[in-house]
Amino acid sequence: MVKISVGGYDDGEGPSNRNQKRRREEEEEDQEEEERSTQRSFEIVDRSIELQEREDHHPAPPQRATPNGSASNATRVRSIPIFVSDPDVLDCCICYEPLSAPVFQCENGHIACSNCCVRLKNKCPMCLMPIGYNRCRAIEKVLDSIKMSCPNANYGCTETFCYSKKNDHEKECIYLPCLCPHSGCDFVASSKELFLHVSHRHVDSGTLFTYDKFFTVIFNADQKTIVLQEKNDGNLFIVHNNHEQLGHKVRISCIGPKSTGEFQYEVLARFRGSSLILQSFTKIIQGQYADPPSNAFLLIPSGFFGPLQLKLDIRIKSH
Repeated sequence: MVKISVGGYDDGEGPSNRNQKRRREEEEEDQEEEERSTQRSFEIVDRSIELQEREDHHPAPPQRATPNGSASNATRVRSIPIFVSDPDVLDCCICYEPLSAPVFQCENGHIACSNCCVRLKNKCPMCLMPIGYNRCRAIEKVLDSIKMSCPNANYGCTETFCYSKKNDHEKECIYLPCLCPHSGCDFVASSKELFLHVSHRHVDSGTLFTYDKFFTVIFNADQKTIVLQEKNDGNLFIVHNNHEQLGHKVRISCIGPKSTGEFQYEVLARFRGSSLILQSFTKIIQGQYADPPSNAFLLIPSGFFGPLQLKLDIRIKSH
């Protein structure tokens, strides 16, 4: 008996059946498609992991919300650094102090601070037009938006403030640089750092004292200053001795920032039953030298002690 295949061929699996063959081919195609789909899924997962790692190392900037609540792809920088080539434009052109609100302008656009408007009786010094009635809102907004670092940033201050607050901050900043009071030393630092510097580098060059107690200092011929340091808080003081034709002008200054309070002190000079005494307050300075004395000094006649030494008893009171 002979097997005959009509309209087909014998593939070794019995008679050819078109429907079965088509189903088998479709099943094979489905399986291949499933494998390709699985491979694509693995590739997508790998790509997602790679992108996430990139974002972790380089996070994207935050998106700005739009009025309808959605996030916009465009981001906007809210602050930018500005270089002012002429900072004087931010000062009052009359008193040269930093401008602060309220700022007024005349009809010709000249501006002035409120203090100058009152002092000049509301008359512009540039054009003689009335001033002090119309605010210059534009310059006030500019002043409020300008932020600056403290000029004493190199000495430890981290404060930032509006330009109009510049003078106020400088009066209170504890990091105002101070120069070492010892002759020949050019060390400059904040007052606290300077106290440590003097304590370690100039141990034998000054006089230690305690508040509220009298102590004695002796000036040699032509000696102009004696450095004092308080034992507990380390504050530095300078006894100044200016030799004049009439005698010696003696006074005491305190080294520190402008916010340092004044110290009350007494200077007593006694010789052969005579005594001279000065009760005053220290002047705050930041360097080795102070301004020439005005009326806060003790004048000791030239022949009071003789030509060689000047002996003084001093007491500095604590705050």
